[in-house]
Amino acid sequence: MQSKKRRVFDLHWRISALFVAFGALLATGVIAVAGFGQVMILHPVWEQILQSTTKHYIAGNTGKHPVPLPTEGAYRGWHLKAGMPLPADMPAYLAPLPAGFYSEEDLEEHDPLSHYAALITQVADGRVITMIDMTDIENMQNRMGVASAVFVLVNLLLVGATLLWLYGSLRKPARDLAQKMQALDPEQPSQRLSVDYPQAELHAIAVQANRHLDRVERFIERERSLLDQASHEFRTPVAVISGAVDVLAKQALPAPAKGPLERIRGTVDNLTETMAALLYLSREPDGNARAESTRVDLLLQELMQDHEHLLAFKPARFVLVECTNLSVGAPEAMVRIVIANLLRNAAENTQEGEVTVSLTSGRLRVADSGARFDAVEAARSYSAALQSSMKPGGGRGLGLFLTKRICERFHWSLAMSSAPNRGAVVDVYFERKAEARTGL
Repeated sequence: MQSKKRRVFDLHWRISALFVAFGALLATGVIAVAGFGQVMILHPVWEQILQSTTKHYIAGNTGKHPVPLPTEGAYRGWHLKAGMPLPADMPAYLAPLPAGFYSEEDLEEHDPLSHYAALITQVADGRVITMIDMTDIENMQNRMGVASAVFVLVNLLLVGATLLWLYGSLRKPARDLAQKMQALDPEQPSQRLSVDYPQAELHAIAVQANRHLDRVERFIERERSLLDQASHEFRTPVAVISGAVDVLAKQALPAPAKGPLERIRGTVDNLTETMAALLYLSREPDGNARAESTRVDLLLQELMQDHEHLLAFKPARFVLVECTNLSVGAPEAMVRIVIANLLRNAAENTQEGEVTVSLTSGRLRVADSGARFDAVEAARSYSAALQSSMKPGGGRGLGLFLTKRICERFHWSLAMSSAPNRGAVVDVYFERKAEARTGL
């Protein structure tokens, strides 16, 4: 339905419709003109002319100076008296016809090659026959009809040729430009559109699109530079805090101070991982760089132990139901961020019960035992969190943002679904073998 709506409002189709309507209107007008010519041949005016002239002749014969009937030209007449032979110039088939008016159509069956309109009037001493020769008018009308048909045909051919020209010179190049714009890969910088279009409009569009790509590329470069500088600037205070935590850990501190110290250490570690992820994601993929490999199964078991403290004060626990050997082509820091965020979110959503974790061939699944939720609403909340994290000053949802960006970077699939009487089920497909029920 949506494609049909786009087709209705397509400029090419609207122009084509206008040309087709113009051709149809032109053909209708020419046919109407040709039909008007035939109507003129059959118009009652010819009968009125013949009746008037016949009355004038009959009235003139009653006086001393009779009025003769014309014998030459398009209008002719004959006075047939009893016993008088038929005139040589009069069509013989008119003599036996009953009195009355005969149009061109009525007499066509008697003489298809000639076209007459005749009036036969009965008088006291015989019959008066008056006739108008319409052969020249009919032939002219036929020639005009043929010329009109040729005119309509030529115009329809011109309309068709114009539509083909529009398709070849406007629509096809426009589609080509649109396909080239769609083929631009955002992961490959310095891509530009070809501006070698003979149409000035398409050339202008391509030029402006390239200028826009230049501005976007400069903007991205500034953002990456700013992110890189900010991350490097943050490394120094983070390193100082980390060093201070190590020094304090070696001191004889009271027991109540160990908890806050561990929280500081955990926060520093998370911040360090976040900065490393941001720096990694800000760089373009390097096809020549040495491929890194990470054992997901070993890292998963390690992170489950590290996150057990999140469920320490709840009647809940992590359960590893299945764990197969799996290696992925990604840095360990990136895989660590993804798994840690899934475990942390599941722990936050679980008040009691189990957080089940399974690692099968190409898929990591984390399912919490929170309240059952609507997958559509969860997807909306997830998208809102991503949008909030990308706004200036919007730090909420940074973990989800990093998780999604890392999955996109390594072409993994991230999916969320709901199971009956259970909470969230989040899947990461390291190999795109399955489609998510609710894709994010």
